[in-house]
Parts: sequence; C-alpha cells; structure tokens
Amino acid sequence: MKKILLNIMIVAIGIFTFSCSDDLLNTKPLDKYTEDDIWNDANLAQGFVYNIYQSVIPELLVNTSDPDEKMAGVGNEDFSDNVLTQKAHNVALDNIDKFYDAGWATNNSYYWYGGAPLSLKNPIKENSFEVIRDCNLVIENVAASEGIEAVSKPKLIAQGKMLRALIYYTKARMFGKYVIVDRVLTEEDDLKMSRSATIKETYDFIIKDLQEAAPDLPIAAEAAKGELTQGAAYAMLAEIALQGAAYVESGKEEYIDISKAASESLFALSYALDADYAGIFNNYEVAQNSSELILTRFRHIDATYCVLTPMQGLVPNMEVAKTTGEPKLKESFLGWTKCWPTHDLVEDYLVVDADGMAKKWNETSYYQNWETNGGFLSEAIYNVPRDARFEASVVRDSTQLFSNTITMRLEGNMHPSSSQKGTNLSTRTGYFVRKGIYDVEGFKAKVYTDYHQNIARLGRSYLNYAEAMLLKKDFPKAVEYINKTRVEHGKLPPLVSSDETEIWEAYKRERRVELFFENDRYWSLLRWGKFEGESVISELNDKEYKFFEINEDGTNYEIKPVFINANVHKKRFSERRYLFPVPEGERILNDKYDQNPLW
Repeated sequence: MKKILLNIMIVAIGIFTFSCSDDLLNTKPLDKYTEDDIWNDANLAQGFVYNIYQSVIPELLVNTSDPDEKMAGVGNEDFSDNVLTQKAHNVALDNIDKFYDAGWATNNSYYWYGGAPLSLKNPIKENSFEVIRDCNLVIENVAASEGIEAVSKPKLIAQGKMLRALIYYTKARMFGKYVIVDRVLTEEDDLKMSRSATIKETYDFIIKDLQEAAPDLPIAAEAAKGELTQGAAYAMLAEIALQGAAYVESGKEEYIDISKAASESLFALSYALDADYAGIFNNYEVAQNSSELILTRFRHIDATYCVLTPMQGLVPNMEVAKTTGEPKLKESFLGWTKCWPTHDLVEDYLVVDADGMAKKWNETSYYQNWETNGGFLSEAIYNVPRDARFEASVVRDSTQLFSNTITMRLEGNMHPSSSQKGTNLSTRTGYFVRKGIYDVEGFKAKVYTDYHQNIARLGRSYLNYAEAMLLKKDFPKAVEYINKTRVEHGKLPPLVSSDETEIWEAYKRERRVELFFENDRYWSLLRWGKFEGESVISELNDKEYKFFEINEDGTNYEIKPVFINANVHKKRFSERRYLFPVPEGERILNDKYDQNPLW
C-alpha cells in the first residue's frame, strides 16, 4: 500500500464540533499518521470515519441557496412558502431564479460538487467526490485490513455505506441522476464518468447502501451522541425511498413498500415521541436526553459561537437605543434576521374551539365573539387553545423573547416603523422564527453556546409512514399516524375522517406545522407535485406575502402587503424546477454529462 501522510488533526476538531460527546474520541489531539496506520487500527479508522461525518451531516441541513453561509441551515425554508426571506431584498425580478426556484442559471456550480463549510475559520468546502472517495476507502480498506479485528469491521463498513448513501441523497434530490462511484478509483481509471442512466439507478444505489448498513449499526442505547445508528438508517431509508418514489421512472410501488418496511423496522426500536416539543428544538439538555431524536447534529459550547449557528440569522436586530417602540427593550437583540414566518404558514396552526373541534383562527367562536363584542385581539387568536407548536415555533405579538416582551403591533418595539436602523432587520410579516433559538444570556455573535440541529426524529418518521399509507390507500392507518403528532405535539383533537381528500389536506397541514424549519417543506411540495403530475406547484408559484399588523392598542388588525416590494419575492415555478440543472461548466469539462429535462 502506498504510504500517504494523512493529517488527522481535523478529526479531533471536526468531531468535537459535530457532537458534544467526549465518548466519540477519547484520545489526545492526533499527529500525522500513515495510511497503513489508519487502516490497521480500529480507533484511527473510526477517527477517519468521524471526519467524514463532518462533511456529510451538515449538507443535510444547509440551505442550498447560499452554501458558503457560515450560519449553515438558517434559510432551510428559503425556497418554500413557509418564510419570507431577507435574501431577495432589492433583487431584480429577472434574477430571482438563483434565489427562489429549484435551480439556478446553468453556469452555476452550486452543490454539484458542493458541501457545507467546515467552520467559520475553515470555510473551504470539501469536494463531494472526495467525500465519496473517503467513504469508499473506508468500505474497501476496512474489509481488507489485517490489523482491525473482525468484530470491529461491520460497524466501520456500515458507517461508510450510510455516509455514502447520505451524500448521494443530497445530490439525488437536487439533480436526480448523479455519477455513481462505488469503488476507490486509481490513476489508471477513466475519470470522465457519466451520470447514472436513470434516476432510479441513483436511488437504487442509495437504498442498497442503507439496507446493507442498517443491521451492522449500533442501536441508540449503545451509540455515542451524534453517531449513526440502526434507527437513523431506517429513518433515512424510509424518507429517501418516499422521496425517490416520486421521481423514479419505474418501481414506485416497490419504493413505497421499502419506505413502509423501513418505518416499521424503526418503530420496533426504543424511540418515543417527546411531550416537550419546544424543548427538542430550543433546549440543548432536553435534546441530549430525548427519546424522540434519531439523528441530531450536536455542537459543543467550547467550539461554537452564536454566529456559527442558525440562531444568528433568526434572532432580531433591534437595539435598545435605536427603537422608539413600546414597551422599552430590556436588552438589545443582536442577531442578523434573515427570514420570517409567513402569514400563510401561521394560518395552518389551528385552534381548538369551545366545541372541541380544531379550526382556523378566524373561524372559531372566540374570534366571532371578538368580532361582535370587541376587546383585545390576542384573547381571540393567541391566548386560546391554539396548536401547541405555534408558540414553540413562532414569535408573535406580545410574547417573550429572551428578557424582552416584544410587540409587532403599530408603535411596538419590533414594528418596522419603530426601528431607527431601517426596516431590513425588523419583522416583515408580523412574526419571527422561534424554533431553533435557545434562551442565550447576552446573545451576540461572539458568545459561546451549545447548539443542536435535528435531522431525523420519530415525529417526522411517523408522518413519512402516514404518507406511505396514504399512497397505499390505507386511510385508517394514515389517520392513526397523523394523529400521533397532532395529538401529542399539537395538543389538538384527533382527526376523524374517512374522506380521502380531507385526510390528504389534514396530512399536508400536519406535516407543515410539525416540521416547520426542519428542511422539509420544499422537498415535500416537490414530492407531492411529482406524485400528482403537476406542471406548476401553486405553493411555489407567485405567492403574495402579507404583513399581519395589529393596531396600536391591540384591538384590531389589518392584513396588508409586506413592507418591502413584494414583487421581488415572487416565485415562478415551472416543470423544469423539479430538478436542478447540471452546471454547464461541468458539462463543458465532461461531455458525458447529460442535462436535466427542460434546462
């Protein structure tokens, strides 16, 4: 074997920022090791694998519109109708494609090779084919190793296969077909390779890796925090097979069956819904001990500034001395707000009316009583039995954020007209995002904090299963699984229906509010559009954004256009946007690359 010096120092750094658990690497900082050293020692090989985690896992979270964004994952709803973003401010309508649709101009190489930046100090992205090569090195060299004990090999190889599957999935859901490299290439190989012949070929490759990896991965109780597990493999297999079923040229029913079976394998493990919905997103300790979380990226306080987390792009930017609104702020907000929940999203958080039925906020008896008798609007739409996920996910008028009571109403401390810094960083819709924000004392960019981001969890997996059941026309089973999150997390009455259309509508609403800001909405809309044969997805086409504005004394409201030019936020969806274009620059370099349809 050729002697190659591999600097593994980044392993210690990378895994420390990936997971808070010291169990992942109980060694001193590593020096340089030869390739022979690594592939003949299980601990060194595991360190090499953990380094691949750092390249693969963030790419499941990062917003594809800005892959160099140091606050990876801030805008993970950017393409969807769930948020209005700061990104398109003052951007001409002619250029909106590169921010808001499923793809960019064909000369843009975003994410064909891409990957999330490793850190603020080391912002260089690893080439995805280098990551794939690393996965192949693990699979081949561990299998061939004479120094690694046989008992240690299955877990190492399984991690290599699952990581390879995940990096391929990030490409498949964007480009459909990708270049399949299933072995370690050498200098003698022809490196001018073509994409897979079909989309199904790429998804088949991903699914096979996950199916082979799952049995050899540890169960959650035997794994360190942040490690890949059997549960993570089954959860991702179920979701990937579901997404793939919408795109593959043949075998859709087979894929739905794979999703169903993987879900059922997952449910046989020891996961359970967590009653503390807010805590599993907004509290590090709750997340550490949650029975619901299946695959989570943990980052330790010793290596993580607030600016390196999505919080920096969610927290408002309103200073005590630079707002005229009431009540006066107790502390300044020093975030860089990048996006705001839409009024359209907020409407999907239902209210349990006096008759026990779940209804939209403006269809309840509480609202009708307010229309008749007047009074504070909050008592009719907020201080009522509203979906419990609303307060956990969205900051609304007259609520707490850090030590402040914040008000988005006219003359309120968060109303755009109250800011002396301009309207760019105050609310543009009447709301802020709460989901994913810790209660950090003295929040600012250079304050250290723990942080975590959830990739797979049981609530998400229940909804994947519900969708598979809907596709199989097993409506009673679909309703059963819709109700698991609806009742436990939303505190809403169970759905009771046998009407297919009504169940699908309830499911889509449930998925939207349960998985808000978990990088799901955009991909789900594409999947549903594909299943339904839609050439235009209405939710992603020409949406009109609204500002929910409460009057100064809190007794009335107006729904009006957003405070910026709404035209720059219009989306234009066409059938070609189900996939990203293959970058033209790559096609010039490799004439074997075909282009995606309609590009």
